[in-house]
Amino acid sequence: MDIDPIRILITRFFENDFPKESILKFQHWFTRRENNEEKKRILHELWEQETAKPDKRTLQGLEEMNRRIGKEKKSISVSLSRRLLRIVSILLLPIMSGVLTYWIMYNKTESLAQKMEIIEHIVPDGEMKQILLPDGSKVWLNAGSMLFYSDGFSGLNRRLFLSGEATFQVQKDAKRPFIVKTQYMEVEALGTTFNVRSYVDAGMTAVTLEEGSVRVNVDGKVSISEVISPNEQFVYDHRHGKTSRFEVDAELVSKWKEGYLVFNDASFEDIIRTVERRFNVTVYYDIRKYGGGVFSIKYTPYENVRQVLTVLEALNPGLQWTSQDDIIYIE
Repeated sequence: MDIDPIRILITRFFENDFPKESILKFQHWFTRRENNEEKKRILHELWEQETAKPDKRTLQGLEEMNRRIGKEKKSISVSLSRRLLRIVSILLLPIMSGVLTYWIMYNKTESLAQKMEIIEHIVPDGEMKQILLPDGSKVWLNAGSMLFYSDGFSGLNRRLFLSGEATFQVQKDAKRPFIVKTQYMEVEALGTTFNVRSYVDAGMTAVTLEEGSVRVNVDGKVSISEVISPNEQFVYDHRHGKTSRFEVDAELVSKWKEGYLVFNDASFEDIIRTVERRFNVTVYYDIRKYGGGVFSIKYTPYENVRQVLTVLEALNPGLQWTSQDDIIYIE
């Protein structure tokens, strides 16, 4: 690949010129080893041109990423320079942070990475996907999600990396634990059904158990290991470093895979983000006007985005919306 197309690709990403469905593919392409010198050179140039200063949240995210990189630096053979990691951390946070976690996790040694064939499943906004894993386990991937794992589940563990939301129905294998890794959390199960929600643009990761038993390990601002029971939801708020547990209807939480949209005490912001992913639209609104409230709503699989917004309009006196193609404006 010539350097000019690489320059165009990276520059377009920084200028937010990618459609939503292309961002996930860009993330995975960027973490591959091909054309690293060209990527490095272009990112250095972009870094020198960048005049914006990182805010407090960006610096906190950078500190967390550097902590994770430093923790693994003795066992990782990293082909990108420390300066390049710093550039990527600041300029691509928070979008790239989940993918970098995956990249670091899977590239613990150069020889291991060369032998490993990674299978990827990328689900763009507006779509869902069902996957049959090599061990017979089933996965339902929600819109805007990525799932990676080694071909054939080689190794002592059945390890996967998730960015987004998925429901897992795991085949029992006591000799090989089933492990789902997210940016801040690791969920281990032997034979069970559970849902994991871990979108990069959200401030929390949630694990909901439907049947069986899972162990949740948090590695972030706090380090916690807990076992949850059926119809329990474990939530880690990685912005504030807090964890919580709730009793829930686990089957209802996973209803999204059947086309339902279910919100239980959800913020307006969370609802809008879910609507954007489900229907592949962009919604513009004033968070100062609509932030602060919580809503409990259930939509059927047959409702379209206009019907969803009509219900929100009824629940929010004064809310009005207009649409143009795939862009929605809320006033």
